[in-house]
Amino acid sequence: MATIQKQVTDRDIETLLMSLDPPRIIIPDCDPKQFEKIISVNSRFLQMSLIKGQLEIMPPLPFHIESSAEKLQIIGQVGCWCDDNKNLVGIPSSSQGGFRLLKLEDPNYPNKHTVLSPGCAVVLKPRWDSLTDEAQKVSFPPVTPNFIIELYSRYDYVQNLHQKMVQWVNAGVDEAISINLNIDPTEIRIYSFNPEANKVVWQTMKDPVEVRSQVLEGFVLNMEKVRMYKK
Repeated sequence: MATIQKQVTDRDIETLLMSLDPPRIIIPDCDPKQFEKIISVNSRFLQMSLIKGQLEIMPPLPFHIESSAEKLQIIGQVGCWCDDNKNLVGIPSSSQGGFRLLKLEDPNYPNKHTVLSPGCAVVLKPRWDSLTDEAQKVSFPPVTPNFIIELYSRYDYVQNLHQKMVQWVNAGVDEAISINLNIDPTEIRIYSFNPEANKVVWQTMKDPVEVRSQVLEGFVLNMEKVRMYKK
């Protein structure tokens, strides 16, 4: 009997990926040196996080030019603000950089580090200058950004990214912005810590023209430019 082979399309791959919950590989008990070796070889191809010594690897996903253009717009706008405010900035970062988040680590297990990579981040000068010269030069400096932006991809699970945003704020981020362009209307969430309620809170915006930061003085994210290549 002849075998009928079905050609696998990009849509078939997307459907498979979205059926996984979530599509990731978990490696327990990954020490900091192992993590640095793994990420130095694979960071251009895989998205990786270290959570209390557990390595989480997101497999490569299909490339979409729209997402790339949107990320470039966000990083470009934040970069322009940093260029114009060099006296306020310690260091900016993209998804290629990572930070060790001490507040999320268990002091009883000093070798189980937590390292996350934001889509876009800014560490302001006072926080960056509080590090020693040696700490500033390590691969994943032990400092929490003051400000981050995360952009949903079409493969993200909303609840997973929400949990990551809460993690960022619990780690000490003053303002964490998530942007979801995959729904209509566009949804922006601005996360922060409410000391009176002693918990992470967030404000939701629907299809805003701009987003004004309360942490980066004078920074306004132009959402029309971010969405300009969105079909």
